[in-house]
Amino acid sequence: MMTREQVRKTEGYIALLLCTLAALGGLFWLVFILGDVLVNGIKALSPALFLNDPAPPGVEGGGLRNAFIGQLMITVFATLIGVPVGVLGGTFLAEYARGRRIARVISVLSDIMVSVPSIVIGTFIYAVLVKPVGHFNGWAGAVALAIIMIPVVLRTTENMLALVPWTLREAAFALGAPYYKVITQVVYRGAAAGILTGVLLSIARVAGETAPLLFTSFNNSFFSLNMKGPIASLTVTIFQYAMGPYDDWHAQAWAAAFIITVFILILTIVGRALIKWRYR
Repeated sequence: MMTREQVRKTEGYIALLLCTLAALGGLFWLVFILGDVLVNGIKALSPALFLNDPAPPGVEGGGLRNAFIGQLMITVFATLIGVPVGVLGGTFLAEYARGRRIARVISVLSDIMVSVPSIVIGTFIYAVLVKPVGHFNGWAGAVALAIIMIPVVLRTTENMLALVPWTLREAAFALGAPYYKVITQVVYRGAAAGILTGVLLSIARVAGETAPLLFTSFNNSFFSLNMKGPIASLTVTIFQYAMGPYDDWHAQAWAAAFIITVFILILTIVGRALIKWRYR
């Protein structure tokens, strides 16, 4: 007959075993997917992929220069739109609305927005910025990605500013500094690494999004810098090439997926390194 202590130990070992198996199962599929992207993506890498525009369907060769440039433009403009709004919103919650009901409401809403499927945001922007204009455009894609970025930056900014001791603010107030200077010259400096980490993670979050761009910027088979019209993006191109019937398209889709994976990996590592360096 097992004692109560032995029963607890046995249950603990069983729970530990199940958790370990679940972690190993998730890790296996993660390594499998990354390995598949790595093996197939490296084989298709070439200078032509970055320097040439797409070839006509069924013709071998060509590249994805238009998609790389378009993805970069959309992501940059999304960052310029989303990051200031997110930082200012997080500053309002942490500094001006601290302890008030409106701060809790906005925090809950931003948490909900983080979990909203990106395709919902894409259809919303389609109804607001694409359908009234009458055509797809790059600005709509940038706004859609910016909306995805805002709650991530907002929550990160709010949490990082809350970690700055209130005594630092009081010391600055004692010297006669106005509140806006306290925020910009004291609070932001103390939370700079954390805010930057949130910005990097938000960029990594939207770098691989496809669904919002299908409804907004759509795609363009030609090189274009006009954000007022349809513009190519790497994620949508990967989707279309992966669904296409040509082996050359499949190879270029693998290479583009590898580039996005490496880009997101670098951003994530940089963000983690900043956190570790700033908050040991």
